[in-house]
Amino acid sequence: MEKKSDQQIKRKEYLRLIMALAVVFLIAGSFILYLAWPLMTGKAIRLATRPVDPFDVFRGQYITINYEISNLPLVNGGNEGNNVYVVLNEDQEKIFRYSSASLTKPTVGIFIKGKIRSTYGNSMNVEYGIEQFFFERNAEFQMRNLTVEAKVDSSGNARISNLLYNDKPVEIKYRKASPIS
Repeated sequence: MEKKSDQQIKRKEYLRLIMALAVVFLIAGSFILYLAWPLMTGKAIRLATRPVDPFDVFRGQYITINYEISNLPLVNGGNEGNNVYVVLNEDQEKIFRYSSASLTKPTVGIFIKGKIRSTYGNSMNVEYGIEQFFFERNAEFQMRNLTVEAKVDSSGNARISNLLYNDKPVEIKYRKASPIS
């Protein structure tokens, strides 16, 4: 009898462990799917940029990207922290540019969802969650006149899919790191 109860206890412990691991993997998988969903299902758009090249000891090397659509006319009733939907139209250069903005989700057209970061006068600064692009240390590439290819899903969520220079993916070259003396 004692052996059977020990085996039953071990089975229950294994079952709990398996269930706990399944929950952890399910949560991690849902985060990955949430972040990858715009890349998997989104429409590719190109956005004009104004990049800056900072370095952060903890996060590594990255560029902060300021978009042409980051500073826009203030939406009626818009306040800091509000979600805003920016309708985009493609121009003859195949760049998607600001057409209009609203606090309500559009039902048609290409749009990107952002958050009003600040307002001043009749203008607002909008963040889209695609303002930083990370790369390895000692990377060298053209940082002027970049365009960003992003994918935007049907809810307006965007993810960067490519950095472009003259309509071609940016070539990143890595220089040898100098030894620390």
